[in-house]
Amino acid sequence: MATRKININNYCDSLYSELFNMKTRLVEYVTQIEHMEGKEKSMLNPFVRHLNELIGSIDWKLEIFTKVCPVDWGRYVKDFETRVSVSTETLKESEQPAGGFVGG
Repeated sequence: MATRKININNYCDSLYSELFNMKTRLVEYVTQIEHMEGKEKSMLNPFVRHLNELIGSIDWKLEIFTKVCPVDWGRYVKDFETRVSVSTETLKESEQPAGGFVGG
């Protein structure tokens, strides 16, 4: 059986780009429907909820890609921050928040 080597950076970049473009087109469709009037809007308005569900699903997938793929996503995000805005100081034990229920 033959194996094929895949460049993971190219794969992740291509897939992210495709999903990002799909999301952009779906958002444009929703915007177009929301700006319609009359019969067209009443006919297409029930689909807005489904389109928003697809947009949410794609957003979730894009978030996964940004965490697991070793690619620079800065070109897809406006005003991309390269610095961390979280303080690196260690809190004293008395200043740390109390533990609590973390779900489950």
